[in-house]
Amino acid sequence: MNGDSRVGVLFTTVTPPEPRTDSTHVTRARLHRVDARDARQFSAWYDVLHASEIDRDRESRRVWHPDEWRARAIDERAATYQQLYSWGDSVERPVAIGSLEITRDDNHDSTTATLLVAPAHRRRGHGTSMVHALEKRARGLARPVISFTVTESSHEMGHGASRVVAPRWGYTLDEENVRRDIDWPRPAGELDDLASRWRPSATAYEIRSWRGPTPDTLAEDRAHLGSIMPDEAPHGAFGTRLERWDVARLREYERTVDEMGRDLLTTVAVHRPTGQLVGFSDLTVSRVYPDVAYQWDTLVTAPHRGHRLGGLMKIATMRLLERERLATTLITTFNLATNQPMITLNDALGARVTGCSISWARTLA
Repeated sequence: MNGDSRVGVLFTTVTPPEPRTDSTHVTRARLHRVDARDARQFSAWYDVLHASEIDRDRESRRVWHPDEWRARAIDERAATYQQLYSWGDSVERPVAIGSLEITRDDNHDSTTATLLVAPAHRRRGHGTSMVHALEKRARGLARPVISFTVTESSHEMGHGASRVVAPRWGYTLDEENVRRDIDWPRPAGELDDLASRWRPSATAYEIRSWRGPTPDTLAEDRAHLGSIMPDEAPHGAFGTRLERWDVARLREYERTVDEMGRDLLTTVAVHRPTGQLVGFSDLTVSRVYPDVAYQWDTLVTAPHRGHRLGGLMKIATMRLLERERLATTLITTFNLATNQPMITLNDALGARVTGCSISWARTLA
């Protein structure tokens, strides 16, 4: 059973081409690289992000904490990091913001971008101009493919602005991931009933879970699963992105999650006859905003699917929420719209559709 989409950590929107009613301001605006270590620059960047999130979701539950972006944008030696950009007449006065995800050692074919225009500055041409500026940066990095991830909340799902403007900019719909929420805790006895139905299919497997770093005895196998995740999981028309994981990269990933201010809850499936790790599921909870937990990757390797391991791992991670007494009231997950096995599993766990995340991609000249 293939896993939940990785886009659950991206909350972005692309605004439509706007009438250039403020041509002087558009002319003066330009792209600036943001230093995440500079408090003034980063604060100005984050303010636009926060305002755009509140405007999109009309509530405060789905917001990034500043540390969650800062932690991923400081260490440029990391295997994957975010380059932050602002658009405006000054780096400290952005009217739009964005980012480019940079992978250093494995994927040199593409980059994932985000773009947000401050609500008060929309319909003035800033979104269109920044798209072109980020494309230019991607070309300079020799990345032939660029994709923008756009989140649509429940009130705009299926008819967000990007569905009109992205094709005009030469972008093709690459992936559509549906957002589902699971109310937490679940009704009494529900998880026990599901586990009792699914467990007989998984007698050859042991389910283990923990909070924090992976135990040393399992680290090498867990890193291997990270390497094969792009090939094993469903993906869009622009294909997979090779990733090279080892124990050092796994530890770097775990440190970054901690620096983001998030607790990492992990469950794995161990094949008893071989002792090999054949599946994992990650759930993260912000220590500042613990009410919403986010399902990150879930994977069961192809030879071991059909044994209800995905469901049993998710139940075990939910049990970890209970044991650790985390103040979570909602679990959010994203699944590729065509990944019916995972959708069926999440529906069995009580998930309901609350939005979607779509990826627009294009090949740069």
